[in-house]
Parts: sequence; structure tokens; C-alpha cells
Amino acid sequence: MVQVINSNNRSDSRLSHLIALAALVIAGETIFLLPFVLSRIFRPTFLDIFNITNLQLGTAFSLYGIIAMVSYFAGGPLADRYPARHLLVAALLATSLGGLIMVSIPPISLLTLLYGFWGLTTIFLFWGALIKMTRELGGHNQGQAFGLLDGGRGLFCVPM
Repeated sequence: MVQVINSNNRSDSRLSHLIALAALVIAGETIFLLPFVLSRIFRPTFLDIFNITNLQLGTAFSLYGIIAMVSYFAGGPLADRYPARHLLVAALLATSLGGLIMVSIPPISLLTLLYGFWGLTTIFLFWGALIKMTRELGGHNQGQAFGLLDGGRGLFCVPM
């Protein structure tokens, strides 16, 4: 059986890959808004509203870092076992649910646990799936796909 390849199908597929990659770029940057960007850009206000010190915020960041470091090793096998799109959606939803806790202005103990939770959602659930999906979308052009992902994330980041 001879398969006729329509050039429109090829361009539609390329367009859908670019749209998916753009969605990954946006998700890859926005997932870190709550744990990092908010407190970095609005540091004095953040410390004042939560009535905490830089040391206490640093402790919360440290818990995030410890959990994230362990999660890097566990996130890859998780992404290999489950569909990446499901993990990405779960990570984005879970991270945003943490934001609902954050708007209640919790005490420092709960805020610190929240940062630990975000270490799981942003790295364990999200990061491996993001890399897997980018690799799949890149096909034979993985270098270009990863370059667009990283460069695109730089375009969406909030300047310091």
C-alpha cells in the first residue's frame, strides 16, 4: 500500500508541535512563579505580609531545595511510567492549589511545609515530564526543541 503524504499534514503537525512547545515554555516558567518569583520580586512586601525574616524564608527555600534534589532522581522514572501530559497537568494543578494555601497567609511552619510541597510538585511531578515531553516533541531536532524551551522560558521570566 502506498501512502500519500500531504504537505499540509506535515505543516499542520509542525504547527501543533510548535503550539505544544509554546505551552511547555509557558508552563515551564509559570510553575515557578509561586515558589520563587513572587518572593524574589516582592521580597520586602513578602517578608512584611508573612511577618517573617530572610532567615525563615531561606529555611523554607532550603526545604524546597532538599526535597527538589531528591525528587530529581525519582521524577525521571515517574515520567517514564506515566503519560507526561497527565503529570504536567497534575503538577500545575497541585502547585496552584498550594497558591490557595499561600493566599491565606499561613504561619511560617505551614509556609515552610508549603515550600516542601512545591519541591514535590515542581520537580518530582513536573520537571521529568517537561523534559520527556520536550524530547518527544523535538523528534530528530531535540537540540532545537530544548533550545527553544530554555530560551523561551527566559523570555517569559520576570526581570529582577
